[in-house]
Amino acid sequence: MGERLKGKISLITGSARGLGAMECMSFSEEGANVIIMADILLKELEETVKIVEKSGSARVVPLKLDVTREGDWQNAVEYIEKEFGKLDILVNNAGITKRVTFVDCSLEEWNKVIAVNQTGTFLGMKYCSELLKRSGSGSIINKSSIAGMTGYFAAPYTASKWAIRGMTKAAAMEFADWGIRVNSINPGFIWSPLTEPAKEMVEAFYEVTALERAGIPEEIAKVVLFLASDDSSFITGSEIVVDGGLTAGGEIRGVAKNLGIY
Repeated sequence: MGERLKGKISLITGSARGLGAMECMSFSEEGANVIIMADILLKELEETVKIVEKSGSARVVPLKLDVTREGDWQNAVEYIEKEFGKLDILVNNAGITKRVTFVDCSLEEWNKVIAVNQTGTFLGMKYCSELLKRSGSGSIINKSSIAGMTGYFAAPYTASKWAIRGMTKAAAMEFADWGIRVNSINPGFIWSPLTEPAKEMVEAFYEVTALERAGIPEEIAKVVLFLASDDSSFITGSEIVVDGGLTAGGEIRGVAKNLGIY
């Protein structure tokens, strides 16, 4: 058991499974005082809460939260204020994907992805900012993606993840006087419920990833933990890429290997 988050009150969205669930485990193991696990997948959330509770001494609170609904955020903030009076860490983890091109993307599909990924992140920062301000040293971690750094082929997903990078930097400037740091993480291909249906595609990217594999949720959780903790006290407005070297030049490395240069 560690103490990097000792006494901290945290809210993690999309925490019923995958990356969010692993981040909750990491927070519990590092001594977080309260972990508010928010999701709309209530049955899965209930089971994950039980697992997280066993991993540490944190008070684990399940919370139904649709990140696209302003009212849900208002209710969440009202609850946190009443119960705890402040918030130290917000992880805007909830997200969905739709691997569809511009030409084939319907407006309904576009709006749904933007609503969850981009608007959900906006609402989280907007409504939690006052509670984070009260902590005096709040930390917001937003989930972008390598899709937000490239011309990735999933049009709505790519648009939302580029937006999160920009929103993160803008919020970092606006919230700096309140002691709130705001950073984003840009994962590459990570094995999770979001990527399992696209197993063949994920494995196809091994060839252009320097480490020649996909990541695992624990590897993202460690970075989230770093940004949530005081270890990253002089980092704000930044983006950390966790992609095994894919965007650093993985495709060039792949060609070089095929040519016998490496």
